[in-house]
Amino acid sequence: MIKNKGNIKNAIKELKNSLATSHLFEDATFNKGILNGAVFTIKDVYANKNSKVQASSKILENFWPNYDATIIKKIKNAGAAIVANVHLDELALGGSGGFNAYSDISKNPLNKKRMIGGSSSGSVYTFTKNISVSIGSDTGDSVRLPASYNGFYGFKPSYGAISRYGLFPYASSLDTVGYFTHNIEDAILTSNVLYGFDENDMSSKEVEKPINKIVKMKKVGFIKNANEIEEYLKKSYKELKQQIKEDGIEVLEFSLNKKLIESIDGVYQAISYSEVSSNDSNLSGITFGKSKKGNDWNEIMINSRSSLFGPLVQKRLTIGSYFLQSENINDIFYKAQKVRRLIVDEFNKIKKQVDILIFPATKIAPLINEKKDDSFWNSYLIHANLSGTPSITIPWKKHNGMPFSLVIDGLLYEDKKLLSHSLYIEKLLRRNNE
Repeated sequence: MIKNKGNIKNAIKELKNSLATSHLFEDATFNKGILNGAVFTIKDVYANKNSKVQASSKILENFWPNYDATIIKKIKNAGAAIVANVHLDELALGGSGGFNAYSDISKNPLNKKRMIGGSSSGSVYTFTKNISVSIGSDTGDSVRLPASYNGFYGFKPSYGAISRYGLFPYASSLDTVGYFTHNIEDAILTSNVLYGFDENDMSSKEVEKPINKIVKMKKVGFIKNANEIEEYLKKSYKELKQQIKEDGIEVLEFSLNKKLIESIDGVYQAISYSEVSSNDSNLSGITFGKSKKGNDWNEIMINSRSSLFGPLVQKRLTIGSYFLQSENINDIFYKAQKVRRLIVDEFNKIKKQVDILIFPATKIAPLINEKKDDSFWNSYLIHANLSGTPSITIPWKKHNGMPFSLVIDGLLYEDKKLLSHSLYIEKLLRRNNE
């Protein structure tokens, strides 16, 4: 059964006046099943025939699906109560919570001067003790990064482990169902409900389901060239390495190719912008989506997209279309795919030598309007999206009153192993923080 039981009444009370709420299910109830007692919120990008699903975009205003996403069916059938759909960065593009057509949820509840993170911003914004699990989506760290900024657990399963049928697509080769939990045990239970092949999603496959069993690692990977991270992260990382050694676990240290790490963000942009420009080409005001008047189809599309898309969406779709133009596709999109393979090989080479690879997930939540961090590790989390590998961020320590997390990465489809070892790391961290 779920470890962090939610409270429907209190959750609905909190969500009723929340900026992050897109649609509230005030008649939510528990049913029989292994998730009985679990209260869920859902990122507003999953089809639900009982509500409008707008992906926080004006072009989908009042859009009402006529079917349930596979994960919605599974959550309900397992006995959980879904109490709300919650806002996000429009169409899941963005990472701040501020790119939302209906409300600004960019402020971190722990410190309103700092960012909350995104695009699963509403999922983490509403995540209180009254919510057991909040479903997001992780295309480029969109669950794990805000989880770290806000002091929660954020899990991204292996690509294909969970069906994406009914998830509004961003970048098809990167999109993954992800979720926020209060502990690893609830992430494991949620995974047991959601994992499995779905004939409606050709990218889904059977991946061995995790079990709630602590397994001690034999070998753990650490990164040598960690000189550009903040001092408090470096100090904590060094202390953890010593603690793991003292626990009788072998530590192997690796140097990553700096040029490849620095290319992650550019590769991600080239691939994700290209794929979203293709995936969202139907949001034209003609074939799909809310429409604005025009004298011909071309004018209708221009008027609809220019007035109903936010500036960030317009920017990414425009750039993505440019990347896919016949004169550019070889030099940009295809080259990005080649570098993607090099990045994946670089990390897999390391991961095959250890049980898990661990590293600070990110620094504490940045100040709102703070200049983007262009340091060596800024895009580290995204490598798991490029490779499709499982990855979890777990609360670690605090600095200046704000939490930061440890990221634990594994090999593709070794989700069971990753979470069992994560239970061990969780126990180790709690013991050392007592």
